[in-house]
Amino acid sequence: MTTLILILIFFMMYLIIQYFMGLSIIEGLDNCSSDQHDLTYKNTATIEQQQNEINDFKKTMESRLKTLQSKVTGFNTAIVKNKINVAKNATTIKSTVSDINDAKNQKAKELDAAAGLG
Repeated sequence: MTTLILILIFFMMYLIIQYFMGLSIIEGLDNCSSDQHDLTYKNTATIEQQQNEINDFKKTMESRLKTLQSKVTGFNTAIVKNKINVAKNATTIKSTVSDINDAKNQKAKELDAAAGLG
């Protein structure tokens, strides 16, 4: 029990010391000269301006990113469409080549028959 009381006393002393040390560190602008007031306000204005520039840059980059994303989506759609068209064209080409080979073979048979070879 005595140990607990000593710990509580030590903790309370620590809190009191921290409170008094904290009071001396924090101060308002009342004790500052007017030059320091102006500098503080100028710094605040500069920070706000920089924050606005950062926000504008962020909005611009987000807009550009959305534009690029829409272009990529369009390209992906075009790629899929082109793949389908290439597959259709490959089938058409194979069919046409097959028809030409059949016609060639038929003509060769006709010419062989006309020449008396067949």
